[in-house]
Amino acid sequence: MKKLLALFIVILFSSACQDNNVSLGSKLIEVELIGDLAERTLEASGLTWYKDNLIILPQFPHKWDDLFDGAIYFIPKKRIENYINGENSNPIKGEKIQFIADGLDEIGKSSGSGYEAITFVGDNVYVSIESISDAIGSSYIVKGKIDFENRKLVLDASTKFEIKSQTGINNMGEETIFQFNSYIYAIHEANGLNVNKNPYATKLDEKLMTSEKIPIPNIDLRLTDATDVDSTGKFYVINYYYPGEFNKLKPNLEKDSKAIEQILELQITDNKIVQIDKSIIELTNIKEENGHNWEGIVRFNNGFLLVTDMFPKTILAYYK
Repeated sequence: MKKLLALFIVILFSSACQDNNVSLGSKLIEVELIGDLAERTLEASGLTWYKDNLIILPQFPHKWDDLFDGAIYFIPKKRIENYINGENSNPIKGEKIQFIADGLDEIGKSSGSGYEAITFVGDNVYVSIESISDAIGSSYIVKGKIDFENRKLVLDASTKFEIKSQTGINNMGEETIFQFNSYIYAIHEANGLNVNKNPYATKLDEKLMTSEKIPIPNIDLRLTDATDVDSTGKFYVINYYYPGEFNKLKPNLEKDSKAIEQILELQITDNKIVQIDKSIIELTNIKEENGHNWEGIVRFNNGFLLVTDMFPKTILAYYK
């Protein structure tokens, strides 16, 4: 999850953070949260499904429990369905999964770094951890296991695979991971032509022992998360633009352009990733200066569930 670190940004959002009534427009339905998930400081950085449970990944799991290395959260799919259809409109409180990450403190708990994405292959879990401790920056893909019955997730530090930033842009790494046909894919956050002329996704075997670079299209703005991939290789990604990153991303936009919040459809085919449908799904019909920093997406029934990080607050929303 990309933290907007400059002081003027914090000031910009401060008034919004005092008001929980954030406008999303007519296309999104907010799912009201309580407990830890409602905290702005959760800094949600990814969503995925584990069976019929929505997994919510905080950027820093260690901040959310004193046991082991913290916690991540889940919500049963049925609970979300009941909320949306009106059967149970009470706010939703997420349940904890204990997080154990021995040997990963240096990258997983350091300031400005943290956990960015998560995906499952059966009971195997894969996470992307960003590290900005050096000048270039790296992301690490790490494998682990979930014991859902006992509410524990254990990462194996010996499996970590380093991916050096392909752009060298500060605080931009492998923001998206997913699995397809027994391979794990990691996608860099910045892929616009003006900052990344030949972008690629990193394709890894399930043991994280071998890798190859496969081409992806030049896509302006940021790619912050992806859905699962269907049997034909099709999936969706969040494409978000925060105007304060104009000089960093160099997008093909006017400098005074407002925030952009949209979903794109991609496909894995012939060992490359392509944008198969140029149509764009706009997440909101409200054009705001800074928008909503969407950091997680999953398929949900005939639409999507999405989550923001701390800007303007933690929001779980349904797009149909």
